[in-house]
Amino acid sequence: MNKILLANWKANFSPHQAMRWCDDFMAAYRPRIDCEVVLAVPFLYLERVAERTRGLAGVSLAAQGVSSYPQGNYTGSTPAAWLRGLTRYVLIGHRERRRYFHETVQDVARQAFEALAEDLVPIVCFDRDLLTPQAAAMAAEELGRLVWAYTPETSTNLEMARDDGDILGLLPQIARRTDNRPVLYGGGVTVENGPRLWRHAGLGGLVLGRGCLDGVAFAGLVNRL
Repeated sequence: MNKILLANWKANFSPHQAMRWCDDFMAAYRPRIDCEVVLAVPFLYLERVAERTRGLAGVSLAAQGVSSYPQGNYTGSTPAAWLRGLTRYVLIGHRERRRYFHETVQDVARQAFEALAEDLVPIVCFDRDLLTPQAAAMAAEELGRLVWAYTPETSTNLEMARDDGDILGLLPQIARRTDNRPVLYGGGVTVENGPRLWRHAGLGGLVLGRGCLDGVAFAGLVNRL
């Protein structure tokens, strides 16, 4: 599979700002054959972004989460079945979801199960301490269908850049626990350091948070990789 460059918008944009980001990005973006751009978009305007970016080569969407439960009496949830055909990926286990919304290893495992049942690809976020328990919580047949994203808990701030050696030194351990599936890196990735990190052969791609909030600058990063 191609390397992934994921833009996690988090909860930074209003619907109007989201549409403006799409327009800015599309005006500057040049598709690449070796890179899949994934936009992690809030549920509120996921359909609108899907319509705005329809047919844009090399661009896929990810939901920023999914319910641990199927359709039914679960007020406020978004079941995976509602995302089928709308997104390709689902971002689960993000550090902020675990910290602020108290999602557990078991919650994330159930989300992965629900997503896979609807042919969505879970991108499972983890830090160093969570790698082993999170991988162990997944069924053996699920491991070969996941993408993983290392977001280091050791950062005082998730947006703080890490030393390349700190990232790459963990890759062999990660590979052993994740059935050698692609591993993305997220933590202080910016449009400035992105091209350098992208060149590391062991990484399956990058995740940007604050670094993706300017659509023109993010397109420029894609164009420079």
